[in-house]
Amino acid sequence: MVRINLLPIRQIKRRQGAVQELFVFAFSLLVLLLAIGVASGVIAHTIASLNRHNQELLVKKNSYNAIIKEIEELKQQKQNLEAKIDTIQKLKKGSQVAVRILDVIADLTPPNRMWLNSLQQSGGTLKLAGVALDNATIAQYMVGLSRSPVFASADLESSAQTEVAGMKLKAFTLSIGVGKEQAQAAPTADQQKGKKK
Repeated sequence: MVRINLLPIRQIKRRQGAVQELFVFAFSLLVLLLAIGVASGVIAHTIASLNRHNQELLVKKNSYNAIIKEIEELKQQKQNLEAKIDTIQKLKKGSQVAVRILDVIADLTPPNRMWLNSLQQSGGTLKLAGVALDNATIAQYMVGLSRSPVFASADLESSAQTEVAGMKLKAFTLSIGVGKEQAQAAPTADQQKGKKK
């Protein structure tokens, strides 16, 4: 019987198998390293692109900050102008009320029976001082003022006899409550005369 020694062939095959495994492992490692390199390159490129985009957005934001500041300044100017317009309108309304008050007082003051010396307004109160022929004229005048839609009330503060050019007259002071809404709504004497025509 013949014996063949197969040990070297097996060792050779094992070595070849080990070399092949080593080659496959090295090739797999190389592919893995290459894939990691490509992925890191892509990630680095993406990060750089995002950084550039962030810088562009930051530049845009800074340019918008100037526009936003300008808008805020325009808003402030608008508020200032609105406040001025509001003040002008209030002054205009106030002057219209004063004109209506004077018009109603002039219309209600009886000619040749009463003369007004002073007129002062403080808030919603009007102080009126003058002279009249008698107490009845003052009383009628107060009734007329109280019935007027412009005035809320008419109160006699003082009444005293005085002499003017040798005539005995009644000096008086009235406190008159002014209803602002009523004064604004009340027609002037000229408007009332126009309606009568």
